[in-house]
Amino acid sequence: MQRVRIGAGALWLAILPGLSLAQTCPQGLARDGVWIEFPDRTVMTHVLSDGRIAETEYPFDGGPVYGYITLPMGLVLESWALENGRAPAADRETVTYVGTPDPVPFPAPGVRFDGIETSVFADGGQSRYTINVTVGSGAPVTIGGCTYTGFPVDVTRIEMDGTVYRDGMMHLGELGVTIYLGFSDDGSVPVPLMPVSISMMAPMAGGASAPGTAPPPLPTPPGGTAGVPSK
Repeated sequence: MQRVRIGAGALWLAILPGLSLAQTCPQGLARDGVWIEFPDRTVMTHVLSDGRIAETEYPFDGGPVYGYITLPMGLVLESWALENGRAPAADRETVTYVGTPDPVPFPAPGVRFDGIETSVFADGGQSRYTINVTVGSGAPVTIGGCTYTGFPVDVTRIEMDGTVYRDGMMHLGELGVTIYLGFSDDGSVPVPLMPVSISMMAPMAGGASAPGTAPPPLPTPPGGTAGVPSK
């Protein structure tokens, strides 16, 4: 699954503009959800009661809204796109992983997963890759005015024809969420697109988010139950 949406070590430590100094930075596992703003999209992400992560992604170009259910490592288990309120079959996907260790581990420094990823789409299409995931050492990363411990997660997929894809992600230890930063389809290290703000409320157009307001409930995944975590 390529989420078309780590790079040099200095970028993990980048201090980026975003929220006002008066904001309240989200802390603790993101059970109630947090909004993370990137230069090209806004993502609302929850940690579910079973540890999986639910994301709803709103692109700034007016395209489809994307939904994901992922493992704590950031690997996608389910994905869909909503167009006019419905999910086209070609964009509804379920993904399974078989490998070592089993199951896929929680992200922590030095952790590695090697295995096979199989994607099945609702229209009958399938894809299969070998996959290697590694987690690097933690380092402070500042998003807007909020600082967390970021653990780089590097994903390499190799298609049966030998094509190499790579994803760059980062696990935010204090929040328990793994965010997507970049993709390459030529085997090169992805250039990370770092977030610019993080808040309990959707960012306002032309300004920072107001602190302290919880996001709305997570939309129901196609064919599934509502992804609202227990507290």
